[in-house]
Amino acid sequence: AAHAAEVAALATAAQSLGLGLALLDRTVAYVRQRTQFGVPIGSFQAVKHRLADTLIALEFARPLLHAAALALAEHGTAPREVAAAKVTAGEAAHAAARTALQLHGAVGYTEELDLSLWIRKARPLRDAWGTPAACRARVLAP
Repeated sequence: AAHAAEVAALATAAQSLGLGLALLDRTVAYVRQRTQFGVPIGSFQAVKHRLADTLIALEFARPLLHAAALALAEHGTAPREVAAAKVTAGEAAHAAARTALQLHGAVGYTEELDLSLWIRKARPLRDAWGTPAACRARVLAP
């Protein structure tokens, strides 16, 4: 049962990372096409910084996810590695969802846009198979 829980947490971390990357890709495409004051909003420095922070968080989660998968495959158990990957990927995906919603504005809430579905999945994925606090405690456990 413990091994199955670790595999589920690792799969959730992988899904969170994929979700965050999809949200980032869609948001980048949107800010390139939406204009304000006659220029794309993606040209504004504040928007660029927000997207860069999101990308850095997601890219930081990727090697932790790979390391957790390797450790789990090699040792059969890797609670600290899996917990580190889960908390990092979950938090990065949740931050990507908040960024996507802010940069899309009210259209991000509409049912017609897939973004609203992905945003609604980010928070439950972050908390599934271990909340961020529980994962942090697992990483720091002796």
